[in-house]
Formats: sequence, C-alpha cells, structure tokens
Amino acid sequence: MMVFIIGGVVLVAVIVAVISSVAGAVAGVVDEDTED
Repeated sequence: MMVFIIGGVVLVAVIVAVISSVAGAVAGVVDEDTED
C-alpha cells in the first residue's frame, strides 16, 4: 500500500511541476510586452 501512496505523491508532484512550467511559459508570453 505504501508504494501506491508514494506513487501518488510523485504523480501529483510531477503534474504540479508541469502545470507550473506551462503556466510560467504562458505568463511569460502574455507579459512579454509588459515591463514592470
């Protein structure tokens, strides 16, 4: 059962990392013209 828990945590971590990466890329493109 521990394996499934660890696997789930890793899976969530990977998903969050991917979403953050994509969101960062999108934000970078959207804010490209905005100099703050």
